[in-house]
Amino acid sequence: MKVLAIGIEVTIILSWAGIHHGIGPNPSVIRLIFAFYVSILLLFALLVSFLLVAIGRYSEVLEMNQEIGILRVLGASGGYILGLLYQETLLVTVLGTIAGIIMTFGAKWFVAIAFPKFMTLDTMYKWWPIAGAISASGSLLGTSFALTRSVTQGLIHALSPEE
Repeated sequence: MKVLAIGIEVTIILSWAGIHHGIGPNPSVIRLIFAFYVSILLLFALLVSFLLVAIGRYSEVLEMNQEIGILRVLGASGGYILGLLYQETLLVTVLGTIAGIIMTFGAKWFVAIAFPKFMTLDTMYKWWPIAGAISASGSLLGTSFALTRSVTQGLIHALSPEE
């Protein structure tokens, strides 16, 4: 599910960039209005998906509170734990970016069939790493905030079974 959420976020970013590039140098008024409307919808969806990915990662790390407490008891530093969580986040982000690129090709096919007169969705290869970085930033932000909260709690609280 994490990979799918990041894939959707990457698809939104790449679709937005492809629509803006696909407008062309001399667009018609209808194409401009349609692209503007779709861009507003995509930016709203991007904001929502960015927040959902960050909040989802925040909750996942908070649910790992006992595991983090055990690592701390065994002598792991906060930096070491953060490195482990960042590695996991980046692995999921890379897989999600690949899934998002594949879904963008599906979106391009759909737009070519459904809206041939109103919109063109270009493939923007230079946006692939940018989309991945934007998606990774939401996940890394959620991880950092959750780990800060988890590390500042006491070890007794982190290892208590009541949570």
